[in-house]
Amino acid sequence: MTEIPRRQTLRKQERLYEKMAMEAVFQKGNSIYKPPVKLLWLKENTKSDVAVKVAFSVPKRLFKKAVTRNLLKRRMREAYRKNKIHETGLDVTCSLIFLYNAHKINTYQEIESKIVLTLQHFKTATAVK
Repeated sequence: MTEIPRRQTLRKQERLYEKMAMEAVFQKGNSIYKPPVKLLWLKENTKSDVAVKVAFSVPKRLFKKAVTRNLLKRRMREAYRKNKIHETGLDVTCSLIFLYNAHKINTYQEIESKIVLTLQHFKTATAVK
């Protein structure tokens, strides 16, 4: 029988939007840095509907205009959506926050390649621990 392909969507259940959860990732989380993308992640012992929750951020101190910040967040979201992690193989929920840390606006291809690299590094880091 043919395997049904997974839909490449980013639903609300997959988004990290709770303030307390985001603060926990910033305070206690681990990090992976592949310029210009930095990934902060934290394993939580709570089981959720989805294995991975994700958020995206672009600092206002680097890009003053909201239009530019939104452009970069859209590019990061799209790159993650196309290459996202469906299962962690663990009985925990992982919270991820992608930060954009460059002073220039990179192309979508550059951002996608760095997101793929950080996700591969994340998969190896969580498999070890």
